[in-house]
Amino acid sequence: MNPRFLMRVLERTDLKTKLRLAKVIPKLGSGEEIVKCMLCPNMCLFSCPVFDAERRLTVSPSVKSRIAYFGGEEAIYHCLPCNACKENCKMGISVNENLRRLRNGKYADKIDSWLSKISKRVEEREGRILYFPGCRTFESGLIKSTLDYLEKIGIDFALSSEIVCCGMPYYEIGDKRYEEHFSNLKKLASRYDAVISNCPHCVFVMRELGIRAEHTLSLMKPLKIGGSISYHDPCVMARNLGLVEEPRNFLRACGFEIIEPAFSAKQTSCCGYGGFYRILYPEYADKIAERRRRQFEAEIATSCPSCKKALKAKDIVELLLEVL
Repeated sequence: MNPRFLMRVLERTDLKTKLRLAKVIPKLGSGEEIVKCMLCPNMCLFSCPVFDAERRLTVSPSVKSRIAYFGGEEAIYHCLPCNACKENCKMGISVNENLRRLRNGKYADKIDSWLSKISKRVEEREGRILYFPGCRTFESGLIKSTLDYLEKIGIDFALSSEIVCCGMPYYEIGDKRYEEHFSNLKKLASRYDAVISNCPHCVFVMRELGIRAEHTLSLMKPLKIGGSISYHDPCVMARNLGLVEEPRNFLRACGFEIIEPAFSAKQTSCCGYGGFYRILYPEYADKIAERRRRQFEAEIATSCPSCKKALKAKDIVELLLEVL
């Protein structure tokens, strides 16, 4: 059936009929995901952090898909790689993944400018495992704490200045330079037994490229600390990497009582600082971060440099350094 015709039908349809349609759409077959999404009556609207911050239907999940399908451009950049929509979609559709395929690199100059400000050269060293901080680790100031920790627990790690960014921001925004970043990263990683990174998105990108990559949490050793703490699940770590119980078990092994926020595990609430959204729309990203901060009752711990910065939280490695 022609999507344009269905759009006209939807405009004249009452809510009860739209809800019936929501049950039928998943049975439409293997049609384009963006078409399925645009025909859905925005059933994942409640989970979208961008809509919650901007309060405009034009940036809500299914309306963005409709606008994109009919050639609209600006709305396709008002999205985060949080996949909250996918987590709550009966069809398992990621709006961001669909929109990413339609982006053409617009605003790549802003990515360039942002990277040039945070890029720093590091003192190179050789080792068995490559430590790849990622650009967000530099930006959040987490790199020094991580280097200190890896030194203190005796990890044989390497550090290189060849690449600062895995290429994710360019990939998300549709700029072809991500191909060069991906290629260089694969060449660099091939020289080592494995790669570790603080950034869940870097780990996810590397795994997609076939690189043996792990989050730094996999090398950490628990120390007796104690107290109460809340853990924020980074979106990519929980939903893409499936690491939900691991950080909690680690914190419990450190003697912490975990006070869960209102939204946690795979139903976590986005911090607003992922992808390129904060680079383009910092005021809205800050609104998302502030909303998330209000959901915690205790000190916030996390395992992502972007979330650490957004929520004014402590990374798990920083908790360990306080007693090491």
